[in-house]
Amino acid sequence: MVSPELLRRYPFFSVFDDAALNKVAMATEEVKCASGDVLFEADQPATYLYLLLEGTLELSIVAADRHGQGIRKLFHAGEIDAGEVAGVSALVAPCLYTATGEITAPSRLLRIDAQTLRELCATDPRLDAALMHAVAQATMRRLHDTRVQLLAARV
Repeated sequence: MVSPELLRRYPFFSVFDDAALNKVAMATEEVKCASGDVLFEADQPATYLYLLLEGTLELSIVAADRHGQGIRKLFHAGEIDAGEVAGVSALVAPCLYTATGEITAPSRLLRIDAQTLRELCATDPRLDAALMHAVAQATMRRLHDTRVQLLAARV
């Protein structure tokens, strides 16, 4: 459990009222990770939402050969900086991570149980709508960053 006041500092959690924020705080733990630690892997069940407090997290996507040749290549898909959330797939069905998240510098994170968040959303439609809006904003920022990378690669 972490203090609800810690969560309240971050814009992503501004949509929660005090009661919901307390429930989320009880389902949250602070974790420390070393460079090279993998937080989550693409196509695996998304059980946690993360908030990066310190450090960096690199997102990558694996492209695999569909013809059975066993060829796999890892592509950089972006970075998560302090104050940003990662693992938003934990809140969107089918709740599978769409990228692999690897720590690239010693980091501190908040690990939030996604089932608790989904249950809160199921009982509070206003919270659900506000949280999905926050998820959409985070996703759109990452989509923009990916487009910039694609354009830069074309030059």
